[in-house]
Amino acid sequence: MTSKERFLKALNHQKPDRPPFNFWMDRPLMQKYENEIGHRHWRVTHFGADVIETFPLINFSGGTDANAWDAHVEIKSWDEIDNLSLPDPNNPKVYDLIKKDLDEFPDTAVILDMITPWGHVTTLRSYENVYMDMYDEPERFHAASRKFTDILKVVTERACEMGITALYLMEDLADRNGLTISPPMIEEFVLPYAAELSEIAQKHNIPVMFHSDGNVGDLLDMLTNIGVQAVNPMQPHLNNASEFKKKHGDKLAVYGGLDNCYIIPDGTPEEVREHVLDVFNVIGKPDGALIFSTHDIPEYTPKENVEALISTIKNKCFY
Repeated sequence: MTSKERFLKALNHQKPDRPPFNFWMDRPLMQKYENEIGHRHWRVTHFGADVIETFPLINFSGGTDANAWDAHVEIKSWDEIDNLSLPDPNNPKVYDLIKKDLDEFPDTAVILDMITPWGHVTTLRSYENVYMDMYDEPERFHAASRKFTDILKVVTERACEMGITALYLMEDLADRNGLTISPPMIEEFVLPYAAELSEIAQKHNIPVMFHSDGNVGDLLDMLTNIGVQAVNPMQPHLNNASEFKKKHGDKLAVYGGLDNCYIIPDGTPEEVREHVLDVFNVIGKPDGALIFSTHDIPEYTPKENVEALISTIKNKCFY
């Protein structure tokens, strides 16, 4: 079974041979592994991971130069945002990395990381300002979101035509205590624009995933309403896996489930193995709807724990 087949089976609540997996680390630790192993996708080439996260090279604060992803500069004035020189989604350079990943790894799940339009506005304005902006400048907020959405729709359409495996929308809408924005604000300012991107993927029969850190319980029904099929990361110290499976497991797969905050960095290798098996048994075993992933594993995590994590997924988690 190829990694792509394994990934798609899990998203469709069908049991593959084993759960597909991916993992992320703090950037210095990622770089250390890359320097030692010698490939930018060393998680796939060396450890047998099943997922590559690719992204469009598009920069909303830098005009049409497609030389960075999300390389925003904070903009203090709404007049500046209204008059931004926006990138051209038809610039072939936007798709260079996507094409490279798809060509090099045809049997691996290559998913497209896409910050939502709300996230692009937020990054330009900063969290310091954006919560008041939705009250003080709702028309301008919507106008900027509309412009960004129209560009991102072109990017999403093109990437779907190129053959991405899934669309991965990303927005932090929760923290450890729950939603950081009220549900009505999420439904007005965030989800309608995200839904337009989701609809394009669905038209191409490409699954949609969504990332938000934090305690996401109150967000999940809203996500399924826009066609999301999997949620990330479902941090286990903030979300009850058993309750999730009872309430939402028939509609949502999990892309995540692993504890990068406590067990993986601070536990023993045996505790890491037990944790992986526990997540597998609760989330994966019933219907296969689990793609193991972590958020950023801290730089101080022992190598033995990383190896225990990966070897347990590959050698112990079988359906």
